[in-house]
Amino acid sequence: MSDKSVEESLLDSKQSDNKEAEKGGKAEPSMRELQQPELPVPLVVWRIFLVVAVFLYSSYTIFIHLCEHGGRLPFKTSSVVLLTEILKLILSLLMFSIGPLRGPSGGIKNVIRAIQLEMRQNYHLTQDSDSSSKPVRPLPREFPCPPPLTWTQLAVIALPFSVPAITYALNNNLGILIQLEMDPATYQVLGNFKILSTAILFRLIIKRHLTTLQWFALFLLLSAGFTHSYANLVANEVKAVDPLKPVLTRVDSSVLHITVTGIIMISIYCTISGFSGVYTEYVMKKRAQMSVHLQNSMLYVFGIILNGIAFIAEALKAGDGSIWNVTKGFSAHTWWLIVTQAVSGIFMGFIMKYSNNITRLFIISSAMLVTTLLAMLVFELRLNQYFAASYILVTLSLYLYHR
Repeated sequence: MSDKSVEESLLDSKQSDNKEAEKGGKAEPSMRELQQPELPVPLVVWRIFLVVAVFLYSSYTIFIHLCEHGGRLPFKTSSVVLLTEILKLILSLLMFSIGPLRGPSGGIKNVIRAIQLEMRQNYHLTQDSDSSSKPVRPLPREFPCPPPLTWTQLAVIALPFSVPAITYALNNNLGILIQLEMDPATYQVLGNFKILSTAILFRLIIKRHLTTLQWFALFLLLSAGFTHSYANLVANEVKAVDPLKPVLTRVDSSVLHITVTGIIMISIYCTISGFSGVYTEYVMKKRAQMSVHLQNSMLYVFGIILNGIAFIAEALKAGDGSIWNVTKGFSAHTWWLIVTQAVSGIFMGFIMKYSNNITRLFIISSAMLVTTLLAMLVFELRLNQYFAASYILVTLSLYLYHR
């Protein structure tokens, strides 16, 4: 197929979509209304998928503590984050390649052509105001060789996916600076306001209406976060009875305090956190026709670039030649941490596209409770009445929101 014929077929596709809309007598949907893509799997499978996502997300804290030696991590956190992003990219590209590799010709060339064709199709669709509502056209098993995109066209498609990577990087650094303006307990409690900021930005950017009952359910979810954070604060004030176990005591740095600068910074932190999640959902649903695997891949490419820069900067600052060994200090638990977080990140990409940020909030809050249960089993954590209250609040919130 020639370059010209590829262009003509794409234009014909656009014209046929417009004719179908005219026949139906329906007005084109507003740019501000993002359509919800259909689930790629049956509803029962999707629900199992969400439960697995909760356990994967909750495993992060457990594996982090299992990796500790003498209260410290034996590896550079930037290397773990970098390898996690690389693994997510590899897995996403492998899942995208399954279809092209099954084609008659197969091979890596067919995969590259499939990526080029998908990118070009997406570029043409992004020129339409109603592109997010058009049905997804499956790619052929044998892929023609489309004309290459110009740098401008490639930027139109790829650059929006850089925003989440940049905002996440900003928030990670802001989270470190905030520690200088308040104690860890206050940071943990006030950090729950990202639930509220996410809900507000979800309403403003995604334009999805929430009922009064759903807003109340989210308020209960916020209350559950406060309660769980306070439960951790109370637990850290209790001294261990067993003299062979580490004694948990309050230190001077943990005295409750917060500065005016800290209030401003935590407000910015929660706003950026909410915006990062909502914008990721927006950009993925705005390009609903694009393969979720390719969308995830573009997110991870920018993540690799930023985290790679962070790793290099940390290595240069250390001045130690051994720091360039990315896997220095790794154990079996570290590799399990990387694998579980890579799969968890891919799952979150699916949730952003085929569900929404509110579902993500419920997963994070549910994972908070699962982490507590796992900590009971692994680290013999002692629960108190505040943990029980947070469980009840999350369960009630889930019920009311989906009622």
